[in-house]
Amino acid sequence: MKITLQVSINVLLALFVLACNSKNDPVIPSPGAIPDKISGTITPVGTVTGAAVTVKIGPNGGKLESVDHRIRISIPAGALETEQTISLQPLTNQCPAGKGNAFRILPHGTTFSEPVSITFQYRETDTNGSTPDFLRLAYQDKKGIWQSPRVKNLDTIASEVTIETTHFSDWALFQAMYIEPKQSTLNPGGHQQLTVLQTIDVGDPKKEYALIMAEPLSAKYIEKWALNGEGLLTPQGSRAYYHAPSWIPDINPAAVSVFFNKSLTINGKEYKNIRLVSNILVAPEGLSVQLDRGDWHTYPGGANINGTLNVILGRDGNESASVAWKGGPTGTFHWTKGPDVTFNLVKPKINYMHLYGLGPSLSGGLLTVDNSDETWVTGTFTVSPAGWIDRSKVKPETGVSSVKGVFRVRRID
Repeated sequence: MKITLQVSINVLLALFVLACNSKNDPVIPSPGAIPDKISGTITPVGTVTGAAVTVKIGPNGGKLESVDHRIRISIPAGALETEQTISLQPLTNQCPAGKGNAFRILPHGTTFSEPVSITFQYRETDTNGSTPDFLRLAYQDKKGIWQSPRVKNLDTIASEVTIETTHFSDWALFQAMYIEPKQSTLNPGGHQQLTVLQTIDVGDPKKEYALIMAEPLSAKYIEKWALNGEGLLTPQGSRAYYHAPSWIPDINPAAVSVFFNKSLTINGKEYKNIRLVSNILVAPEGLSVQLDRGDWHTYPGGANINGTLNVILGRDGNESASVAWKGGPTGTFHWTKGPDVTFNLVKPKINYMHLYGLGPSLSGGLLTVDNSDETWVTGTFTVSPAGWIDRSKVKPETGVSSVKGVFRVRRID
């Protein structure tokens, strides 16, 4: 009863939003695309998040691309009879399982004599918990339902998904199938439920789908779940339950995979040997360091992500550990001889760092940072070999060690 009531409220809210915009309808459907009754999920229309990009295109055709290169419109010669002003405007993405901004392509109501190509460029994060094969494009019709046409081309080298259409609407990139959560972080001993979700009807031969809010995939498609890492994985059909070890594991993050026992048909295309993966990082709060595969030591601390020199610092009494890097708040970074990417561990007598020897030589290893969560900055690092200097000796001694690290810290304002 609670679910039915919520659906009714959502439908009434969406119809109210559409009615308020009836004088200037922001979405125009393609002829015959709207079903006689509501068969998909209604969502509100996206709100504008940036300035529009415009260009005049006539009978000879032309192209238009967003400022962030996220979307590109290609209008072939002969598609328009007269010159028109075409525009692209970024919107909030209301599409189920939507990725990044949606875009309003104007003027709505424009129809073309030849199909127009719409291409979205996807990023690596858009495929988290899924695969490029399950990325789709959708437009929002006049009833507020998202419709997904067949993919014309998927280019995994250029990271692009392309469809063809004869009309303009609000368009978005979304995932047709994925694991939820796509990635997560747990305390040692914590647990996580994982679910395989779909936003279109798998196996339906339709050329165009009305999207649904994400729901579990039928268990008949699941062959097995698998865990690469420590802990316990308990499969239950389209769901699985991961229980993390009570310690920081050696393989971190752990990879939970789901395999399918049947081919999947989406938009008329058959997919075989599909595997989806969710990565689960196991880390206590703080910056944790392991020396030479010994016991882990966790230093309570925080993250200062400021766009210039980003620092994660932990401290425990008179000991401290830190990693610092210049560049984006998320990514993979190599240690540098200068101050751009650094590691330091300061103990009462010995200091460890990302340099070693008298040269000094630059340590191998990587720093990986994820700043996508609203609360936590997480990541891992390795320093191999790490250099150390013992300052307690009359003549300081030097040597090398192997260092592993993991962190889960809050941002410091």
